[in-house]
Amino acid sequence: MEVVESPFVRVPFEALKKAAKERKYIVEEVDKVMKKLDKHAGTSQEEDEEAQEERMDVDGETAPEPTATTSGQVGSDEFGSEIDDMLSAIGNLKRKLNDSTKVEAAHIARCKARVEHLISLGSYGTERALSWNKKRMGRLVVDYLLRQGYHETALQAVSSDEALESLLELDIFRSAQAIVDSLKGRKCGVALEWCAKHRSKLRKIKSKLEFKLRIREFVCLVQEGKVADAVTYSKKHLSQWAPSHMKELQEAMATLVYGPWWPRRHDKHSHYGHLFSDQQWDDLVHLFRRDMYKMYALPADSNLALHVQAGLSALKTPMSYTESRSKEDPLSLDAFRKISERLPYAKHSKSRLVCYITKQVMNEHNPPMVLPNGMVYSRSACEDLAQMHGSGKKIVCPRTGDVCDFSKLKRAYPV
Repeated sequence: MEVVESPFVRVPFEALKKAAKERKYIVEEVDKVMKKLDKHAGTSQEEDEEAQEERMDVDGETAPEPTATTSGQVGSDEFGSEIDDMLSAIGNLKRKLNDSTKVEAAHIARCKARVEHLISLGSYGTERALSWNKKRMGRLVVDYLLRQGYHETALQAVSSDEALESLLELDIFRSAQAIVDSLKGRKCGVALEWCAKHRSKLRKIKSKLEFKLRIREFVCLVQEGKVADAVTYSKKHLSQWAPSHMKELQEAMATLVYGPWWPRRHDKHSHYGHLFSDQQWDDLVHLFRRDMYKMYALPADSNLALHVQAGLSALKTPMSYTESRSKEDPLSLDAFRKISERLPYAKHSKSRLVCYITKQVMNEHNPPMVLPNGMVYSRSACEDLAQMHGSGKKIVCPRTGDVCDFSKLKRAYPV
């Protein structure tokens, strides 16, 4: 539980830390402006005292007021202009502090709501399993919808339950979907702006997203036949990546010579043809999502997918892929079978047989009975079938329709 839900609390907490760090920078800027203002105030006071002393004669009488000079007038104008600039800067910093306070309050409210949500869930218990799962399921489903890009459906669910809004990363997924849509539309501008805004964080996680976006724009220019523009673009945006991505950069620069038509036009198997394929855009979408999740400390897969995979793994057995599997087995559905392809089989130290008819576990009190045709049912089910036949001595197999004597049944002893 702690491992699965840790990102649920960590995301708003990290956002709060970032907001507090930005507030610290704003306070430092305010401190610089105030020191500068104090310095000017001290300088102005010293100049007034010196001027007052000069106007005093030897006998202590005040000399006539000197006429204002041009240099003095200029100095006064410059001083007034600096004061105006500092007052304007203080006003801007005050506005930033107010905005920062609102942002911090919003993050604190989200942290509080999520902690309260986890406390309200409490520990899992069989007597309250339905209510416990219902509280979490709504959040998990909406989170999955946001990750898959179904924002309208997700917002409809949030509007019906306002408490969900503080439990989801609506702003993160909304901005992410705008970037995904632009990449699917064969445009890199929005994604590059996002990279510039979060460059320091992307550098910490060693992201290659910005480099890949620059390569994509460069290759697009080559593909359009704008070789001169491509060369200019490479000098401006790609040269800085040479020390860390030389091999990929050399491969991209070779497209200036060969292009997508070598050895034959749009050959996906050529050495450079893959750089011009549409798959590159899909790879960029995948790379952006991966780095975005990593940057915000979000799990790569939705919690709903993790829960489904855990459940399927607990139910997956070799029997699930045979024709004789139970209809009650979730893996009898193609969708679940596809999800569970790479999942491990469940570990069962003991065999556990369930009757096809009664769905009850077959054990020493209700042993499995084998019919002459090879079908196996529980003893209680066989007795019910015998009573349904009327005589109580014969039973009809519900799956094959074969009729046999009750005395022909044999008890099975599973290992």
